Amino acid sequence: MNYFTVQLPLLFFHLCCVFKSNCKISLNLRSFIMFNGNSLKVAVRVRPFNQREKAMRSKCIISMAGNNCTILDPKDLQNKRTFTFDYCYWSTDEYIENDQGVFLPNGPHSRYISQEHVFNELGRAVLENAWNGYNATIFSYGQTGSGKSYLMTGYGGNKGLVPMICEALFQEIKQRQSKDGQFYVYFSMFEIYNEQVQDLLSKVRKPNGLRVREGRHGFYVECLKSVPCSNFKQLEALLDQGIRNRSVATTNWNTTSSRSHMVINIHFQQVFANQFMTKHSEINLVDLAGSERQRSAGAAPDRFNEARAINLSLTTLGNVISSLSDKAVGKRVQYIPYRNSILTRLLSTALGGNSKTIMVTMISPADIYYDETMSTLRFAERAKNIQNRAVINESLTEQLLMDLKEDNTGLRARIADLEKAGDVHIDEQEVLKKLIVDNERQLKDMQKSWQQKLEEARREWEQQYSCILKEEQMMAELPYFLNVNEDPQLSGAVKHFIHHGITTIGRTAGLQQDIVLKGLGILDQHAVLTSHDHKVVLEPINKARILINGVPVLTKHQLQHLDRVIIGSCSFYLYVGFPHERNDRDKIHKYNYEFFASELASIEGFGKVNVGMGEELKENLDPDLARIFHDFIAIMPMVAQANQISEELNKGVIFEPEVKNLTSTDAKGEGLEKEIIVKVINKVTKQVEIWPLDKFTDRKLLIEGIYQHFLENGTIPNMVEQDPFWDSVEILHLGSAHVWLETLAYCIAYEDQVEAINYRGKEEAIIQIRLLPCSPSGNPLREESVIVDPDDLLGKRMDFQMQITLCLGVKWIQGNSSRGVQIGFMMYGLPAMFYAPAVWNNANFEMDYTMCFMIQHVTADFLSYLKTHAVVLELWGLQEGCQEMETEFAHVALAGNGSVLLDLCYKNQWTSVPQDSEKCRSKLSEQLKMLEEEIENLKDANRSLKSENIKMQRELERLRNLPSSPGLVTNGGPMKSANDRSNQKSPFLSWDAEFAKALKTFYFSMIGVRARLIHLKEVRPLDEGRILCLRYFANERNQLIEELGEELESCVGKLKNDIAKIIKRKKELQIDAVSPP
Repeated sequence: MNYFTVQLPLLFFHLCCVFKSNCKISLNLRSFIMFNGNSLKVAVRVRPFNQREKAMRSKCIISMAGNNCTILDPKDLQNKRTFTFDYCYWSTDEYIENDQGVFLPNGPHSRYISQEHVFNELGRAVLENAWNGYNATIFSYGQTGSGKSYLMTGYGGNKGLVPMICEALFQEIKQRQSKDGQFYVYFSMFEIYNEQVQDLLSKVRKPNGLRVREGRHGFYVECLKSVPCSNFKQLEALLDQGIRNRSVATTNWNTTSSRSHMVINIHFQQVFANQFMTKHSEINLVDLAGSERQRSAGAAPDRFNEARAINLSLTTLGNVISSLSDKAVGKRVQYIPYRNSILTRLLSTALGGNSKTIMVTMISPADIYYDETMSTLRFAERAKNIQNRAVINESLTEQLLMDLKEDNTGLRARIADLEKAGDVHIDEQEVLKKLIVDNERQLKDMQKSWQQKLEEARREWEQQYSCILKEEQMMAELPYFLNVNEDPQLSGAVKHFIHHGITTIGRTAGLQQDIVLKGLGILDQHAVLTSHDHKVVLEPINKARILINGVPVLTKHQLQHLDRVIIGSCSFYLYVGFPHERNDRDKIHKYNYEFFASELASIEGFGKVNVGMGEELKENLDPDLARIFHDFIAIMPMVAQANQISEELNKGVIFEPEVKNLTSTDAKGEGLEKEIIVKVINKVTKQVEIWPLDKFTDRKLLIEGIYQHFLENGTIPNMVEQDPFWDSVEILHLGSAHVWLETLAYCIAYEDQVEAINYRGKEEAIIQIRLLPCSPSGNPLREESVIVDPDDLLGKRMDFQMQITLCLGVKWIQGNSSRGVQIGFMMYGLPAMFYAPAVWNNANFEMDYTMCFMIQHVTADFLSYLKTHAVVLELWGLQEGCQEMETEFAHVALAGNGSVLLDLCYKNQWTSVPQDSEKCRSKLSEQLKMLEEEIENLKDANRSLKSENIKMQRELERLRNLPSSPGLVTNGGPMKSANDRSNQKSPFLSWDAEFAKALKTFYFSMIGVRARLIHLKEVRPLDEGRILCLRYFANERNQLIEELGEELESCVGKLKNDIAKIIKRKKELQIDAVSPP
């Protein structure tokens, strides 16, 4: 029996039951109930600049006028796009903060839109729909950090939409309360992470989450706790409880709130006794995960492409909205993929169904997020086309009970018929039985009186309220740890009190006052707190990981008020001292997650950039460095968590964050773009991998999944191909060295030992190179071939050799003798990289690598390249299993003698060409105009030089033809005749030779200076841990610097004197030549 023979009869019967039930209900609906076709409302709100954007000196690219939102392309200021939405809210600037911490407009003409303003327009619309009996949904969408949680739940004195909507609902209930009308409010709260639903009001977290089922009126979460509330204070306590449970879960389960969706459901019922009528409305308030998680699976070359779809809900939400948008504009859509994710199942009524829905899109004003903001606005533009069919949910209460009973009778009859007929439809019977259970549950809920439900909720509320009062009392008497979370809305939700005496911190509790933590890196017995005489001392147990103010602690440490404490890998707490230590000037909100991470980064790995810098220094900080610093502090806690998981799972892998190109430069000496990378080291095999930031972020999601599977089942997958810690062996870039080519422009040989510098700016190896101008036969040119003016080479043939002769002190091989290295470089835009032979198992080795280059006709572009560029020697690290790199000579032209031809290389080959054809055309046209202008200028200059040359030739001819007197003397000697001067060799021709000799002398004298400089670089202290050795090293270094300065001054002074003598002789000869007879 196949799948369809079982499912089709079941499906047909189920549809008949639903159709029958709906027909009965519709017959009893009042005549004014009607379907209301309306579009989804879309609002866009732009938040203020955050600290990262301010540090990078980002510019605002968003402007708003009425309901129009305009975004400007920072790379092309003429390119701007305007979107039209139902609401546009400007919240970027023009605001002040009052004494209660509430942000308000700074004047009557301010454009700033406050939280209250948003509530008055959107929140009250939701309430109005709920009172009219419509289902209402409002959800926030945008990238992480765009202000979604701030909008929905608020922060500090700035209340969000959720508490304001709930408070206004109870206020209106109080006003409308009467004998004939009763109002019931049920509150539930859950989150969706990695396609699992967790009840945030439940004390027990289910390992695999709650199940989502499909009932009579759509999808619902099975066993989700729904608490009746009689007042706002009770609901507010439930909201705080849900946020507290979410905060604990993010720490214990190593999840991040930015990757989870939070859904608040308020079931609102209005019962009118005199009319036997019930109105009910489902109010869904949704805080979605960061939209940057919605990325293409092929966006990065990683074998774990499914990591980019780990948060499937947002991807499916985008597909659902696209399909509904296409359907709204008349396109043929066969399938709406609601069922492809948990989130879209639960929001199916809000998107294209029975609901009045508002989507609030949150965006950043900064130019650095142009792509993300443009994507968000396009998403919102598609969403506003969605058409919903909202219906007033109004029906007779008794009729609903009868319908449910009749449905159950029909379902039982169907099961009896199947059993009597002898047909084995196991799947069908199971589904029918589940439908019966679902109906019976609804019957019990409806028959259960409101007073009974409220009494149960009241008993639970009294327990919670007593806990709240007890917590407030302990806050006034005891010191405590206050949690700090990446999400500001989750910070401060958890408090661990430190009682008098001894308190143990760990995974297990021996005493009632012990603090139980279950986060990463927490041991069963992690630390001991001793509170005595208004002092609290913390002592780690068995070298457990504890950091105080960013510094590891191994022994007893007395805590001070507002100390920052990190327990394990991801448990961040602020220590709040005894009441007498606190004062009104304590700015607890200052110590947020970013402060913790900045402090940790500045101490552990980011040098001088630290959180203690002054505001003036922060303002003058290089924007690129500021961006890297913020990215670095963001990834450090993630790396610590990954390392802890690796240790607990015995993976033997270490992750280390680094800044790529921190000190590296390109062939022109300009700084390369800096980026965060993660070095992955296998402690067993000593193999090393380099992961980009995106790859590490995606892999960490999978690592978290394996860890959760390990916690739930005690096992981990054994297949290597499914292990995100593992990757294939690859060649690594170790560092680079620059060899400047300017000496070739003067046909001067160059030999030096250059340092290969790694990402950290430290020496990775020393490479000895030679640049040798040579003859066509390959013989090096002698000293007399040196030229003074490089323009003399124009149009001529030029041959030179690049030689690599020695490589010393390779740190890569010193760390593991089984490794190897290879050196590669590129020349003048050739499409191929030239590789020297690989060398293995030797940290100091000689090489005999020579590559010959030839250009048949030297061009001005090639001379410019020699004067301004360097050959960048790339040092590559080889590991066991790596394939050595080879030069692809198929992509280069070779001369008859084997030299590489450079004549076919032009400047546009070593500059990037835009891929977009329109941009390419515009840029090429601009370059053509500039070249035409430059040609005209050169022509004008050439004409002026020719005219000036003609004048000088005429003047010289006039001087030669002047009559001479036999007895006339000049400068103490007889005046020579014009014929004698014309026959004599002109002294002007020897000036260039004199200059060349002076430059040669200076060049050879600088060899000694270069030797001293190399010696100065190689000098290291004998023992960096001893002060005497450091002092001796400092004195020796100062002496070497003085000697180097003296010799350099001597060389430069001699060059100045030689040039001065040449110029003096030159002037004397000029005076002799032009003096009148």
